[in-house]
Amino acid sequence: MESRSNKFGRKKNKKIGKLHKSYDAYLMELIEVTQEKWHKQKVLMRKSFEYDPNLEYEEKKAEARYFYLFKEARARQLKK
Repeated sequence: MESRSNKFGRKKNKKIGKLHKSYDAYLMELIEVTQEKWHKQKVLMRKSFEYDPNLEYEEKKAEARYFYLFKEARARQLKK
């Protein structure tokens, strides 16, 4: 069975490659920013005197976001 792009005479556009590269760069930048936010939350949690469930929630949320983005980068086989 032919793929749909070959059936209608369309070829892959070079623009798609540019979009992937720009998204990959954006993803790497987002990972770095998210990692910094996660570390700031960890430091804030460590320096607090009292237990605050909101601080713990924000730290866990930042950690989950970072590891999700990291997993996405691994799936796309990105390297620094």
